[in-house]
Amino acid sequence: MRLAHRHDSRRNGVHRCGIDYRRFGGGLCLLAIEFTHGHDCARVYDRVKRELSRLKDIPSFSLYMHSNQDVIHCRYDGSDLEWKHSVRPYVAAVLTDEIIQRYEVLFVEKLIKEHYQYREPNEREQVMELARDMLAGERPEIPEARRSAERKTVLYLAIHEYLSNQSVFYWNPFLTFCIGNYERYLQYLTEVVIEEYQMEQEYQTVVDELRSYVEIVQPKVQELHLWYENRDHFWLVDMEGNQWGPQQRMKHTESTLVFEKGLPPTERIISPIASIAPKRLYIYTSQDDGVIQTLRAIFQERLNARSFAQWHFSI
Repeated sequence: MRLAHRHDSRRNGVHRCGIDYRRFGGGLCLLAIEFTHGHDCARVYDRVKRELSRLKDIPSFSLYMHSNQDVIHCRYDGSDLEWKHSVRPYVAAVLTDEIIQRYEVLFVEKLIKEHYQYREPNEREQVMELARDMLAGERPEIPEARRSAERKTVLYLAIHEYLSNQSVFYWNPFLTFCIGNYERYLQYLTEVVIEEYQMEQEYQTVVDELRSYVEIVQPKVQELHLWYENRDHFWLVDMEGNQWGPQQRMKHTESTLVFEKGLPPTERIISPIASIAPKRLYIYTSQDDGVIQTLRAIFQERLNARSFAQWHFSI
């Protein structure tokens, strides 16, 4: 009962010291940020103080840390309009950045541990590395990674709404109970990370199999030359200049080496080249897309990249 009474009083803007943080004196706006752990309070205080020091055009704003180092007091004696549309949104943005930089990776790691069975430390770290890359927007080839910045908006809106309705921001309870939409977004992103990781593992397994095949099988030709503009515009010829068209490529493709399972046989590039297993593969291109990267991973030192200007065959 005492705990319930304590929280009810705080909802009304009254701190444990009996101060109403919504108003103090003539027009003074107060906001308290309360922490369970002093080290969290000190860290956030340093960040807020550093960030808010940039608001030199708002001299009426100040903050200080409670003597017990578990509460940050934000004081502002300017206009209500400036508080609502300038200072409070800025505080919300600073707190958003702090939560994302300090806790986000921990949130995702917790989700991965709770919902997916990755017992090997090395495997977990690979998953987390992919997650960090996606959160940083460093995997633009993954559509969901390009949307990852939306999570910041979701979290900011939750914090701003809380600050708009409460005069005391309870740091730990907020992180536990008030970030539902943000947490759901991270959960969705985690599912994408796991799916992408599994696809990359499958991709690497297939590439390893193709590389092993190329290394041990007898080459069907000594040289193959690939003119590659993109997936839709390419030509394949041998060292005599004989073109390997769709029918010939299909004829020489090993059924166990089909890499591009979603493509019609006539449009496949990697599978027939790996099946032919040339001793030397010359690629004439200005691209570095998935096709080129995969061929490079399969043939390694047997691949020779050239410019279009070096192409000397007639098509």
